[in-house]
Amino acid sequence: MVPFLILLFLSAESISLSHADNVDHSSGNTTHLHFYLHDTLSGPNPTAIPVVQGSTRYKGPGPFGFGTIIVIDDVLTEGPSLTTNAIGRAQGFYTIASLSGSELLLSMNILLTEGEFNASTVTVLGRDNMLDSVRELPVIGGSGKFRMARGYTLFKTYSANASTGDVVLEVDLYVTDSTSPNIDELVPSSDDTTSNGDNPSSSSSASDSNKCLHLNVVMIFVVSCFIAKYILVVI
Repeated sequence: MVPFLILLFLSAESISLSHADNVDHSSGNTTHLHFYLHDTLSGPNPTAIPVVQGSTRYKGPGPFGFGTIIVIDDVLTEGPSLTTNAIGRAQGFYTIASLSGSELLLSMNILLTEGEFNASTVTVLGRDNMLDSVRELPVIGGSGKFRMARGYTLFKTYSANASTGDVVLEVDLYVTDSTSPNIDELVPSSDDTTSNGDNPSSSSSASDSNKCLHLNVVMIFVVSCFIAKYILVVI
């Protein structure tokens, strides 16, 4: 009898979990963008500014040492030259996060300013080892056309100046955005409320929760009956 009761408890829990996990995880559309990032620390108009100077004891291939933090507002262009068409900005910061001085922690928003993705952003956060020929960093989110984005970006060093720290990166960005028709419904607006002020999506969630609760109550009642019967038999 006892093993049967344990099995019944596990069945009730599995029913509850499977109901809670009933979420649409549609794959969405993947977009590939190719461009160049100009990280310029020298000259009259730098786009990368050191705000914290790190240790000079631990230096890598560039002019900065471990612990240095650099804030960026770098230009993104279609080609490797700054004279080519600008398509956006890379805004954020990176810090030299290894004693070797060659590994960065990079956090930036890629803001696109041209074409169908104008005003959309992609957020990149990860480890960038400057000595690797190809570096992969994860995409952790986005906005606009890339709302709820996921994916990755590949960095290749196109050119680098060891004395100034100026770098041009070739970037391949692969972004998958969710195309579920319910995405926009998750964003509240004044038109989405009912006459009594309740949000339809919230009402739906509450209804689902009530169904799950009723199911659990029924299962608890059934289990209680089996337990009472078992106690009477033992007595």
